[in-house]
Amino acid sequence: MRLRVAWWVGLWGVVWAAPALADEANAKAPGKVEYSAELLGGYGVGNQFEDDNKNRYGLALGVRAGLTLAAPRLHFGLSFLHFNGSDGPAGRRYTNTLDTELGYDFRLLKERLLIRPALALGVAQAVTIQSDNAGYPLVFHWAPGILVGARLAPLLLTAEYRYDLVPDSWPSSNTLLFGVGFVL
Repeated sequence: MRLRVAWWVGLWGVVWAAPALADEANAKAPGKVEYSAELLGGYGVGNQFEDDNKNRYGLALGVRAGLTLAAPRLHFGLSFLHFNGSDGPAGRRYTNTLDTELGYDFRLLKERLLIRPALALGVAQAVTIQSDNAGYPLVFHWAPGILVGARLAPLLLTAEYRYDLVPDSWPSSNTLLFGVGFVL
């Protein structure tokens, strides 16, 4: 756990130091807000939880919408992801997440390359369906991550790694997402 925390702190430090590499000469005028929307697909590899080794994440489909300020380049967004989970003799288990996102956009190569460290905070619906009962609790969820994208206006293509964390009541997941959308 300590190694993982140290890795994330180091990653955030490197990314926050990266503005020196950014091409600020082509920055848009202050006050201009960019809007974006994306369709997301990917896969989450859930950790083993208690004595159950079934992946409660799996194939992921979702959407993301947000806005980015011109100066500073803060990104505010909302995302919803449905993870298909797994079926087995013990029942069906899957995960839904609904998050608000906060990130900072670093733009390189004449604003064509986007690097966004971000933190998603919200709720996860940890679903367990068995033959004799079902549970749909909402639990706190957070996901630090990093997004790399290509801005081919108005097209936006992204790849994102995030670590989905659900304290105590559900396993965490290493998630890789790919997105296609637009920027206005």
